[in-house]
Amino acid sequence: MKILVYQADEIVPIDGLYEWLGDSGRIIFSNADEQNFDSKDVIRLLGSINFDTVIFYIPLSIQNQFVKLVNSQFQITGWQEDNTVKFSIDDIRLIGKDALYKFFDTMTLRVGLSQKKECPKELIDAMNKIIRDDKNFIDAIFVSDINKVMLCQIENPDKPGILQKFNLKSIVKSLSSLKDDGLKCDILEFNDGIVISYLVENSSNSPEAIIGFITTDENKQMGSFWLFCENTLNNIKGKCCSF
Repeated sequence: MKILVYQADEIVPIDGLYEWLGDSGRIIFSNADEQNFDSKDVIRLLGSINFDTVIFYIPLSIQNQFVKLVNSQFQITGWQEDNTVKFSIDDIRLIGKDALYKFFDTMTLRVGLSQKKECPKELIDAMNKIIRDDKNFIDAIFVSDINKVMLCQIENPDKPGILQKFNLKSIVKSLSSLKDDGLKCDILEFNDGIVISYLVENSSNSPEAIIGFITTDENKQMGSFWLFCENTLNNIKGKCCSF
């Protein structure tokens, strides 16, 4: 499930609280009046959806009400910003230049949300073990999915603030192009350290995650750090896919 929060200067031209958008798996809620939000009607709707594929367009005025209701129905504990779903009239398969088409053409998307993924305990334990090993140069590790959503990150407790020195969101955005370039490993050098990342594939050889290692050792040697990363990768590779 994904939630796309929108704003618009005009009222969405639908009858009732919400409307299915053809067979696209997308549903838009009305921005006519937040007082007309019918919890029982929404609960019935939530009971009929395919949780994994449905996309909701929710007006900003009822965002909090809707999210709270979804949380209670599906026992969701948190949401994260997710802008991997891009708004496109073609995607929702609107036909012709009718009022609804024109509405979508002028509405503004504020933010995309998806269910926050929990980092598996076995992955956290493996990352902690690596970080605390004095024999390597690895000061921090992060795991992201290929859609640039950060899943796990951990740093050496003896060197707090390492992750704050790096713009991980920007780094992951850059690294996500690995799958488009056919690469499996990338090395980025910064004034504060080195980031070596790997593209991890699932059993079907499809890109599934990015694992990144960071060192801030002042005496760092690229070859030595790369070797540590290579030897460490398999320890966490099997624990970061298929969340």
